[in-house]
Amino acid sequence: MTPIEDLMRHRVGQDCLHVPSARFGLLLALRHWFAPGERVLVAPTNCETVLFTVMAAGLEPVMAPVSWHDGNIDAPLVDWTGLAGVLTTHLYGQPDQVKDLVTQCERRGLVLIDDASHAFQTMVGGRLAGSFGQAGVYSMAKHGRAMSGGFLTTANKVAFAALREAREKLLLPGESSDQARAVVMPMLRETLYRTGAVRLLWHVMRRLGVVNWTGHRLAPHEDMLGAALGDVDAMDYWLSSDNAGWRTRPGPSLMRYQRSRLRTVDEEQERRLAGVEKLRRTPWAAQGVRDNPIRPLLRVPLMIEQRDEVVSELERMGVVPGFIYDPPLDEYLTMIPQGPTPEIARWWTGHALPVDPLDAPRMIRLLTRIGARPADGSHFEREPR
Repeated sequence: MTPIEDLMRHRVGQDCLHVPSARFGLLLALRHWFAPGERVLVAPTNCETVLFTVMAAGLEPVMAPVSWHDGNIDAPLVDWTGLAGVLTTHLYGQPDQVKDLVTQCERRGLVLIDDASHAFQTMVGGRLAGSFGQAGVYSMAKHGRAMSGGFLTTANKVAFAALREAREKLLLPGESSDQARAVVMPMLRETLYRTGAVRLLWHVMRRLGVVNWTGHRLAPHEDMLGAALGDVDAMDYWLSSDNAGWRTRPGPSLMRYQRSRLRTVDEEQERRLAGVEKLRRTPWAAQGVRDNPIRPLLRVPLMIEQRDEVVSELERMGVVPGFIYDPPLDEYLTMIPQGPTPEIARWWTGHALPVDPLDAPRMIRLLTRIGARPADGSHFEREPR
């Protein structure tokens, strides 16, 4: 066990396997617990790389019903017919209805993979998100500005040994320049973050034409995608879209850097909680953020009318929102049958503006200056909760 794995084991309370990315860990888990062709429940409000990872494992993604409160799986509305398992969402760190999902999976003998890529610090009933079900996945790339790395965790000792062996077979060596870049780039980003130069750099790059906002999801190229399903190597175009080293073996320097980022996550927790508290008091906060206890969320979803216009205005101000997952996955890929709550999924993905709690005061000022209007989804309510 490496030092970073040992640190994570103490955090989670069970064995943790270090992986170059959360999607790599998720691929290992899906290939281990499911047989090719089996059907797995996925939220249509999630990142497309989750969908591509399910496809790379040779599985059939089934779109879940979603709640307008938080964009997560709406457990009471799930049709369990023909499912082999469930992939949780914990969107932006908001907890899924994970206890209900665990109960239903145990009752039916289904597999639950607890994807906590967004939920590194989210607690559910005194347990860390990612520690439910047969296995869990965490992303360091999304937390502490590490830009790479992740963990796969399971309490099953036999499965853990098999997963470690499978990891070694799938890892790619990578060039020394790749290893150096994987360390230098997040260090540069951290320097820019701490000096406040991120907005200046964005303005310069935009003026030079280096960056261009082209939409909220990667172009799917469905004709090519259909021929690549189930083939990990052939799926690399889609799986490496924003992380070229998603399956590259990390070197010692990168491992040390990622370990330092674990400390950054902990050091920033109080600031993150304070930011969530500020944002949940605004008129834009998603209902789920308002209704739940304050948690150190990765992002706070603000529900905003004419969201794309607001995003364009923010970009002109040098603010670059990320984690916008629009349109829903079942509209993004026509080969996927539509989920049971398309109106809710479309409303959520079309209005959600994910805001970093660490940037709460500035974002509140900017959205107030823009005159952003809150989007109300209460017309979706079935009954009082």
